[in-house]
Amino acid sequence: MAALAALALSVFALCSAEFALIGLLLDVSRDLRVSVADAGQLLSSYAVTVAVGGPVVTVLTARVAPRRLALALLAVFAAANVLGALAPSFPLLMAARTLGALTHSAFAAICIVIAVRLAPPARRASAIAWVSGGLGLATVLGGPIGTAIGQQWGWRATFWCVTGAATLGFLAILSLVPGSVTRETGGTVRGETGALKRPQVLCALTVTTVSQAGWFLLYSFISPLLRQATGFGTTATTVLLFVFGLGGFAGNAVGGRLADRTLRGTLITMLALLAAALLLTSTVTHVRPAVPVAILLIGFASGALVPPLQAWVLSAAGGSSALAVAANTSAFNLGNAAGSWGGSRLLDAGTDITALGWAGAVVVAVALVVTLVALRRGSAGRRSRFLPPYDLR
Repeated sequence: MAALAALALSVFALCSAEFALIGLLLDVSRDLRVSVADAGQLLSSYAVTVAVGGPVVTVLTARVAPRRLALALLAVFAAANVLGALAPSFPLLMAARTLGALTHSAFAAICIVIAVRLAPPARRASAIAWVSGGLGLATVLGGPIGTAIGQQWGWRATFWCVTGAATLGFLAILSLVPGSVTRETGGTVRGETGALKRPQVLCALTVTTVSQAGWFLLYSFISPLLRQATGFGTTATTVLLFVFGLGGFAGNAVGGRLADRTLRGTLITMLALLAAALLLTSTVTHVRPAVPVAILLIGFASGALVPPLQAWVLSAAGGSSALAVAANTSAFNLGNAAGSWGGSRLLDAGTDITALGWAGAVVVAVALVVTLVALRRGSAGRRSRFLPPYDLR
């Protein structure tokens, strides 16, 4: 339990760095004398680097022992944030963010591998939930707290705080995570890349991308939806976004426990719930008391999908492939980008903003169909616990 908490703390530090800067772009643009649009590249380039660079770094470090790799990546991440805090110009700040982003996906992946290797067979999905819970906490607490610190003491203070959190995570992993953890693939590049060729891994990655795109199609425009179509004010909208984050955090914990009992059942149930929640949001847009319920359900279902999706891709890859998990992290980011792009295209075409929930539900329904077909063809449909390597052939 202590080792899992150390991993969660470290993931919290990493993900807080990504979210905290969202509310500080204006401060950065003023201090470094760039436009807000240019400052926004600190966010977009970070996401692209995570999606593309993560699997590359994971392959290049395939032979490094898990704990040693986690410590090395966390040290590089901390150094990147020191560079960001001291950066005298925008190009140097961009370089620091890029360096930090290169560690993001690979670090999250190796933390999940370590968690799975440490947990007993019947609790491995819950172990994944512990690690991904760090992401949930970063969304609910890390981002807002980092933004508040930056607004009070300057955006550079946020980088220093992230550095401190990463240092604490480094010490926690060094003290609490055993160095005896190994990879089942033997830590070879061929073993890691070969896992991605398995049909069930490709299906799992597809479901992650499509399902993520479905709910993000709506969530990307949730603020204008709440304010323009529903009539909520700025404060109420902020509260509802916090409600969404709480729902995601709770869903992550529940999804891990349920996936330990039935991976197949959890995937199907939460995909169906997510589609229903998206439909509900569009249906009750003008019924203000019902909107918070719909927002909470989207957060819960989307959060509950993270552990089973990671468990699926990891088990399909053989049980401890860091590259498969890194690829799935990239799939989450790709889904975010695709959903945001799809929503903007629909709005540009004249689609009413209240219809985005319907469109998102259709996309999630496609992910549900792919899941049903894939699990029927594999052997995941049987009643069994999640035991990497799970027989999905």
